[in-house]
Amino acid sequence: MWQSIRSSFAGLSSIVRNNKMDAAAPVVVYERGPHRSRITIVSILLDDQDRSLIADVCYENQWDVFFAKTCAEARQVSEQIKPHIILLDRDSADGDWRNSLSDCASSSAGACTLLISRVADDNLRNEVVRNGGYDVLPKPLREQAVLRAVKFAWSYWNSSRQGTAIPRNAASTKK
Repeated sequence: MWQSIRSSFAGLSSIVRNNKMDAAAPVVVYERGPHRSRITIVSILLDDQDRSLIADVCYENQWDVFFAKTCAEARQVSEQIKPHIILLDRDSADGDWRNSLSDCASSSAGACTLLISRVADDNLRNEVVRNGGYDVLPKPLREQAVLRAVKFAWSYWNSSRQGTAIPRNAASTKK
């Protein structure tokens, strides 16, 4: 029984992996099902491996994820679905990542924006927070790091709605 369940989970990542981003399909959507998940994510990632990992993590945790290839597309989707979290790849930012981060952070109902970057030091984290972001998620993406960062960001988003926000960058890890 568990093997059949596991194989159905594995099938999703192949669907996302095989759905390459092109002009005909600007936003690739994966939704868990007819009910709303606990966490909704908009992801601006161009790398297929990163998209696949995010899709796998979201599927395993019953989170909704919407993929966009530009900040403008992410903004359009964000206005409709009001995500909790936005994942912004520094390499896929439209122009300067600081402007893209500020746009993403201010585009929806207070979504926590995580910058995905190959560099993840304290200076970058401080700059991310100054530009309206929540934290930095280091590349290469690792499942446990994504889980931890998304859960901390969601916790912050949720507590900020209740007036009991935890300090920003609680998910940061020092190297």
